[in-house]
Amino acid sequence: MQLDGTIVALSSGRPPSAIAIVRVSGAEAVALAASFGVTGLAPRRASLRRLVSPLDGALLDRAVCVHFPGPETSTGEDIVEFHCHGSPAIVERVLADAVTLSGVRMAEPGEYTLRAVLNGRMGMADAEALADLIEARTEGERRRALRLSEGALSMRVAEWRARLIGLLADAESRLDFADEGDVPDDLTDLACRCDALAREIATVLSDSSDADKLTDGFHIVLTGSPNAGKSSLINALTAREAAIVTPEAGTTRDVVAVTIDLGGYKVTLEDTAGLRDGATGVEAIGIARTRERIARADLVIAVISPDTAATDVPADLVVHHKADLGGPAGALATSITDPASIDLLRDLLRERVSEAMRPAEAALVTRARQRSALGACIARLSDAAGEGQLELQAEALRLACYEMARMTGEIGIEDVLDDVFGRFCIGK
Repeated sequence: MQLDGTIVALSSGRPPSAIAIVRVSGAEAVALAASFGVTGLAPRRASLRRLVSPLDGALLDRAVCVHFPGPETSTGEDIVEFHCHGSPAIVERVLADAVTLSGVRMAEPGEYTLRAVLNGRMGMADAEALADLIEARTEGERRRALRLSEGALSMRVAEWRARLIGLLADAESRLDFADEGDVPDDLTDLACRCDALAREIATVLSDSSDADKLTDGFHIVLTGSPNAGKSSLINALTAREAAIVTPEAGTTRDVVAVTIDLGGYKVTLEDTAGLRDGATGVEAIGIARTRERIARADLVIAVISPDTAATDVPADLVVHHKADLGGPAGALATSITDPASIDLLRDLLRERVSEAMRPAEAALVTRARQRSALGACIARLSDAAGEGQLELQAEALRLACYEMARMTGEIGIEDVLDDVFGRFCIGK
């Protein structure tokens, strides 16, 4: 990824739209504005100006223009924004004319955010959280990403880093002034402090072990005998014809997965082939797949109906479907002719899902890169806590500082450029 020059890109949604924001960042931002006939902008005050082409002087648009002087900007550089009418023709002409100017080029994906990181306006963890916020598909993902983008992890990491540097400084001072009488030679206190920090980081890492579940979603498998009503129950829960329903037993031969938003979380409902003995051919394959999905499910619902035999599959929840045909008193019963019973089941599932997904939403460490760096830091701190020689203890702390620097992006940032910033759209 190039990091030189002044960059320009569309930073709002794809035209046509009511407004299109063309953002410029870099040392030539003010000069670029002047090339379009926009001069004398008061800092951080919107002004309505005529945009004229730097190539032929043609009037391109009347736009609201704003100048944000660096370094107190989102990127740490001078920024100029043109708030144009959201016409594809206007946007294309402004961008095309802009990149003809010396030192100006189109921004690459995520480059505005990358410059914010490199210029100290944002930490790596905050940038990763921002990427998650942009990609959030459910309310749960949005809540977690917003909390992280506001510094929930980066502030904790900053505290760990400060304590780690303090530990290393303590070890270094003992090495440098070992001959003086006021320097303690007992390593127990230093070792205890290293162990305490390692345990604290490990706790956060452990509490974040299910972080991926928020994105992967919660998987609910409906199982039961053929014609028990699994497909009709799936359709009722999702309020659409997701699965084929017929009076013929064994209609579902393969797994039918439907993704919904339930309580702000991604939930996948899986309709499966009916379970019975003696199945052959395609039906037997479908039943085998059903058992595989049951083994991997977060929640298994056994669907029972008065006109079919019950199965012996262990389930987390038993639903007596086709309640209009009868059923045991006091059981959780549903019927497609009784919308209130479907709502009751949906509310129950929403509670189960919310309880199960709460730890994933509260997770602080959400990236493999973060887990790797913090895990290595814990290992080095544990080495320091277990060392009996000050020299080796100090070296372990230096390595721990190195791993923490990987976490904060102070070193090794080139290793994660494509992974992190390549996921952003151009203009962010």
